[in-house]
Amino acid sequence: MLPAPKTSRFVPFLLMALALFFIVREPTHAAQFVTSAFTGLMTVTDSLVTFASALG
Repeated sequence: MLPAPKTSRFVPFLLMALALFFIVREPTHAAQFVTSAFTGLMTVTDSLVTFASALG
């Protein structure tokens, strides 16, 4: 009998495969998505730094 696949290994592999597929099929949209995600992350980081600075 075959062992059941481990979900903890399958999900990251699936996400990486989908990301690679997206990058190959739509490189412009993938770049725009990454740029938007990075900008959002920087906005959140800046807000947290501003909050922390205001505390003390």
